[in-house]
Parts: sequence; structure tokens; C-alpha cells
Amino acid sequence: MECLPIELSQVVLNIIINAIHAIQDSGEEKGQIVIASRQAGELIEMSITDNGTGIPKEIQSKIFDPFFTTKDIGRGTGQGLAIAYTVIVKKHGGTLEFESETGKGTTFTIRLPRRANYD
Repeated sequence: MECLPIELSQVVLNIIINAIHAIQDSGEEKGQIVIASRQAGELIEMSITDNGTGIPKEIQSKIFDPFFTTKDIGRGTGQGLAIAYTVIVKKHGGTLEFESETGKGTTFTIRLPRRANYD
């Protein structure tokens, strides 16, 4: 696929770091992060699933907002998911969605066109 590899790597890293923090916050001794990818027609789809704390419904509409964070000072800046959204949606013409259940975990799904849609 055609993409901006450094920026796409940053997106994946940001989501994985958030997953690690969610697992740590859950109190689980051993957490699980599952990364899967597949081709779906002209799209490449990647999912990142964790078994952390999940994202409470009352804040789900804010998680892509710049500077929004639920983390303590020094642990998060509120930029990771805002940057991820910009890179995936605005720069690559893809989609970034999530499903989450409090106490069970979260799955982020990235869908990108195989052919570049960026300038």
C-alpha cells in the first residue's frame, strides 16, 4: 500500500501506548494486545485490541479532540489520538473507529486505501 510510513508508525505506536496504559490501569497482571491486518478490497484494515479498562461512554465523543486526556500529568498529553485521527482521516483519506466496553477493553480499527489519497 502507499502511505506515509513514519506517520502511520506513529499512529500505531500511539494506540499501542494507550492500550498499555489501559491494561496497567485495569490492574491485570498480564494484559493482552492483539494486532491484526487484512486486505478488504481496495482497503487495508488494521485492528488493535486490548483487554484494558475500556473507554467510558461519557467520554467516547471526546477522545479524538486535541489535548483531551484522562491521564495524569506527565503520563499523557492528549495528543496521541488527535494526531492519529489527523494522519488516518485527513492525510490518508481513511477511517479511524473504535468499539469499547468499560471493564472489557477497546478495539481501534484503521481502514486505509491501498492507493494514496494524500498530496
